[in-house]
Amino acid sequence: MADRESDAQGYAEQTVACPGCDQQFAVGIRNTGACLVADLMNEDIHVSVIEDPVNSPEDPWEVEAYQRENLPSDPAQIFKFATYDIGHIAAEMEGRGLIGALNRMLLVQYFSAIEAYLSDRLIRLVLDDPRAMSALVKGNKEWLADKIGVVELASNPNAFRDWVQARLRELMYHNFVKIDHYYRNALGSTIFPDEATKKTLMEFVPMRHDCVHRYGRDHDGRERSISKPDLERLSEALEGMVTHLEAAFARRGMSG
Repeated sequence: MADRESDAQGYAEQTVACPGCDQQFAVGIRNTGACLVADLMNEDIHVSVIEDPVNSPEDPWEVEAYQRENLPSDPAQIFKFATYDIGHIAAEMEGRGLIGALNRMLLVQYFSAIEAYLSDRLIRLVLDDPRAMSALVKGNKEWLADKIGVVELASNPNAFRDWVQARLRELMYHNFVKIDHYYRNALGSTIFPDEATKKTLMEFVPMRHDCVHRYGRDHDGRERSISKPDLERLSEALEGMVTHLEAAFARRGMSG
């Protein structure tokens, strides 16, 4: 935490007790300024490092398992809750200072809500309907060269489902044109209710990029101006998308 690396350097000794046998050991700790180095004072003691409990990365399979087991049953309802709160915050803050920064943050939140909806809806569809999964995989040219090992298939009966789900979680769901292709294959429906809605949403995609990656400034350094009517247009377009997709799911359910 020091301002200079040299100020953080130092040396100290302390005694630690083994939790297994209660034997105490003298340890010398040296701060290099970049890291801590611990040395046992008794050089006759043999030490084996089994794992690093601090820097061990989180098990990716545990993360994926949590995501698989905790898909929301009603993504549309969660989207409604999220967008209601966004609208409530916008109304409460209207007329106060820093409204420009707030509107940029609210725009990003709108995209976060629709990306979560599109992801959860699509994954839920293909996991629940083998026909949808088959149609999605067959219609996706990007996956033609991908392979699943025979050992994995033999040891995990859900290997194919897990593989598809992992690929779907890697997608950027604000790339509406690409996601539309996935939905067309799996659901048999476009994500856009009409061309006007599609045009509106595509206008906001560059704004989202600049708000996330450039703190609201375009490639020329000019600040993006996002007004309350802009947020209302975006909200209306996103709600139209969700309503359209929910209707498509309902029709699919009735036909199935």
